[in-house]
Amino acid sequence: MVLRLNRTTNLGRLVLIFCITIFFTSISKVSFALPDDGPVKLAVVNSYDAGISAKHFSNTVAAIRAAIAPRRLEVHFYDQDDFLKDAAEKKFDLSIASSGLTAMMKASSGGISLLTAINKWTPDPNRANAGVIITHKDRTDINNLADLKGKKVGVSSTKAFAGFLAIMGEIETEGLNPSKLFGSVTTTHKPMTDLVKRVLNKEIEVAFIASCILENMERKNFEGDLSSIKVVNEKFDNNFYCRHSTHLYPGWMFSIQPTLDSPTLRAITISLLQLPVDKDEGAYWTVANDYDQMNLLLEKSQVRYLEDRTLGWLLHYYQWYFIAGAAVLLLILLNSVYLGLAIRRKTHQLQKKNQENEEYERENRKIQERIENLEKTNSIAIISAMVAHELKQPLGAINNYSEALLRQLSRNKSPSEKILKEALSEIKSESTRASDIIDFVRTIGRKERRERKQFNLERTVSRIISLMKRLGRLNLNCTLSGDKDLIVYADPLNVDLVLINLLKNAEEAVAGQPSPKIHVEIKKVGSTAQVTIEDNGPEMSDEKLASLSNLGHSSKKDGLGLGLAIVRELLEANGGSLKLSRVSTGGLLCVVTLPLALEDEDELR
Repeated sequence: MVLRLNRTTNLGRLVLIFCITIFFTSISKVSFALPDDGPVKLAVVNSYDAGISAKHFSNTVAAIRAAIAPRRLEVHFYDQDDFLKDAAEKKFDLSIASSGLTAMMKASSGGISLLTAINKWTPDPNRANAGVIITHKDRTDINNLADLKGKKVGVSSTKAFAGFLAIMGEIETEGLNPSKLFGSVTTTHKPMTDLVKRVLNKEIEVAFIASCILENMERKNFEGDLSSIKVVNEKFDNNFYCRHSTHLYPGWMFSIQPTLDSPTLRAITISLLQLPVDKDEGAYWTVANDYDQMNLLLEKSQVRYLEDRTLGWLLHYYQWYFIAGAAVLLLILLNSVYLGLAIRRKTHQLQKKNQENEEYERENRKIQERIENLEKTNSIAIISAMVAHELKQPLGAINNYSEALLRQLSRNKSPSEKILKEALSEIKSESTRASDIIDFVRTIGRKERRERKQFNLERTVSRIISLMKRLGRLNLNCTLSGDKDLIVYADPLNVDLVLINLLKNAEEAVAGQPSPKIHVEIKKVGSTAQVTIEDNGPEMSDEKLASLSNLGHSSKKDGLGLGLAIVRELLEANGGSLKLSRVSTGGLLCVVTLPLALEDEDELR
């Protein structure tokens, strides 16, 4: 029966994955919030014990970790009470808990439940969890719910759904009053496996646990004699293969908090739905759609302990709450009178202030107009400086090749056809580059965007290194390593300018070193390509490192202070970034990131 159910649900899972993919794709198209780069926190309610829970959800944790990379995933185990407390304080982003505990969590934190876990022992997501009443088999006096009268009961938490609320609801269904039935109720705040051990050791008479815990302990080779456990009020169901004492409710749920951004949520949800069925337990994530019995139980549990209470009893039992409420109301009344007087006084003062503010606003508008004029002037100056700064590279190369040809001609030595073609080709290439730079700067002035393209990053880096070495702008100790097949999506000219600027800076930094070295590495990091340029230049102070990002500041005598500012602007315009850090042995590490192309790499090449 289990295998047949798994086959029929495979098609449903595929349809479900498709629908959720379309849903989250539509969400991501209207979401402009960039995901936070902090860790994603997953809360797991520890009803079993940390070892069993960690193994049971290991595939789920691995899938989530892969879906959110490069962000980190932190997994925290909770008991029921701390889980609800931290949920209300938004201390985690994701959670795995029973359906009832999830419903209570949603009421306080505004979270959303998405998926339900099932396996070959609990194949129906709407009927995959229940409560179990256990005692030692030697207790021949405890055989049904009525026999629980006056007994000492142990529970993990009164907030536990299957391990407390479901059983209390079952007792109430039998016509018994759960608030007057037991001799005592001890809350352990420990995993329910601890309750099983206490029953075996006869430390407590009766314990409430969740379904499938006994079966999990047996599969994990529990050292105790589980055959000594007796299930009270045991029920049987043809589609539920764990021992239980109550009605069946939806299984454990995967939920998210409002703290999580929709692109990350979409990736996690699709990843979990695409998890293959576990070979050992037949476990996977799906969706439950029948919560009526669970919601009815939770509604009853909120008023259960007010049964058989008279108005006089309520007034006596909660007298201090009533007194405190009356005191609060009196304070509110006095505060209202005080605020009324204060508002009248403040209204008069505000009218006077409004007249003064109107005067200030007129002055502020004049000042703002002056600032805008200054900003326009400053922008023109920066664009002019960019032209001068960026044209030095191609014009310098043209000058070098031209001087080399003129020197040979002045010596009455005609250059070979190969050398002549190579020189003229480089002069033409650098002339085109100079023209592109001018066009590029003009687009900045008009606030236009250049066209992005898909290209092989390693070929571009290798070409720039070779060109700068031929021009004598880069020492022969510059090495290149890393991935060769990364395809990025950016403006090729922008990337050329970035690489030339950073390699030129590295070369100037190592110029005075005994053994100058520059190493360039290319690698894939998540959905981006990363180029690192590391040099062994002199050690750098904190002040000098901080000043590198300041526009207009330069450590060179004839520098304009625009190089790194231009590099950062070019990368950000292409969806990339630049990070600078010191090397412990001396020198600077520049980390450039660029977005990878979305299409298949084989098609691009």
